[in-house]
Amino acid sequence: MRESYQRDYWRNWENCKDLELRRRKAQKIRAILEDAVPQISEGRGWALDVGCSVAVVSEHLVQCWRGWRLCGVDIDEEALQVARERGVLFYLHLCLGDAMQLPFRDSAFDWILCAQVYEHVPNWHALLEEIYRLLRPGGVCFFSGPNRFALVEAHYGVPFLSWLPRSVAHRIVRWSGRAPFYYEHPVSWWTLKKTILACGFEIEDYTYRLLEEPERFCMDGYWVRLFSKLIHVIPFPLRRWCTPLLPNFNLILRKPA
Repeated sequence: MRESYQRDYWRNWENCKDLELRRRKAQKIRAILEDAVPQISEGRGWALDVGCSVAVVSEHLVQCWRGWRLCGVDIDEEALQVARERGVLFYLHLCLGDAMQLPFRDSAFDWILCAQVYEHVPNWHALLEEIYRLLRPGGVCFFSGPNRFALVEAHYGVPFLSWLPRSVAHRIVRWSGRAPFYYEHPVSWWTLKKTILACGFEIEDYTYRLLEEPERFCMDGYWVRLFSKLIHVIPFPLRRWCTPLLPNFNLILRKPA
């Protein structure tokens, strides 16, 4: 049942079908990567989008950065078919694959995207290990995902859903009629950070920078404006105490050269 739900994500979730929302997400990711790796826009080589879905983000980036060949991989075959029917660019390569065991050689990619994917993967530790394996030394990964201790669970809009014991969360999701169980499995900032460091990555946290300069990083919306105002009144030394309650993390992971 769980595997089937993962493969049918495109079909079950209307947010996936909002292409404009995905284009705005692509603009945010592009701004972050250009800030973290200034030479990326003029570079060339191979890149990977893990969990590319209908490839809107991938397509935006290869249109802006013409020197890159980008491979998009997803376990949802229907989403990939939708991407192909959209007529994505010829230098964007799409393939079916499992994020826990990706079909590429070691050190194959200069940079990797993994945006809002880890919480859907049964073994997200294996996902991080695969990203580390596939990055060349000195490569970077844009990594984002939700926080278990966000006040409102983003997929279902239910307050404190991800805080609850799994058995209780399953019942609530079933009662909502959205899914047969609570498939997503976000983790806390402490757990995520510990695992990322254990894999060997260096972490550059962009979460606060997005909230400090939302326009620069193509962020908008009510919650962004609200959190942006709150961030500006919190003294810098106290921010690390607030990190565990941020709703979402946006990180650059660097594989040491």
